[in-house]
Amino acid sequence: MQNNNLMEKMQLGKYACLITVLLLLLSTAGCASGLISDDDPQKIADPMTENILVAMNDDNYSHFSQDFDEQMKHGLDETNYRNTIPAIKAKIGNYLVGTKQFVSAEKKDQATVVTYKAKFSQEPGDVIVRTVFSDVNGKKYISGFWLDSPKLRGN
Repeated sequence: MQNNNLMEKMQLGKYACLITVLLLLLSTAGCASGLISDDDPQKIADPMTENILVAMNDDNYSHFSQDFDEQMKHGLDETNYRNTIPAIKAKIGNYLVGTKQFVSAEKKDQATVVTYKAKFSQEPGDVIVRTVFSDVNGKKYISGFWLDSPKLRGN
């Protein structure tokens, strides 16, 4: 019984670490120099967010991080990925490819936060997916990413 409690505390620690890293990256995303086009933020956000979700399914860090800016690559490097993503997938399962639905796009300082809802195999409700985009030297990059659901919050 004590081993189960210890394992649960360790998993909660991993979630807390991931949330902290992602919030740190989100809070610094405003330091970038541009925004996704006002015309259609989904044009860039949709394929880049889909890539992250599918790469999580495939456990492929190089594809997962291919659109990250340097700060995001440093904050969620492969070691951090290996320490956090499996625990998240253990809670909510795999992304059900093609279920991502656009909810909103919002400008925050010098970044754009794009929100989706998506289905995962072990989460009965929607998983909220937020991806933060910034512009570095005229190219769009992911500067923040996080998932939220009842199971991830422990509800």
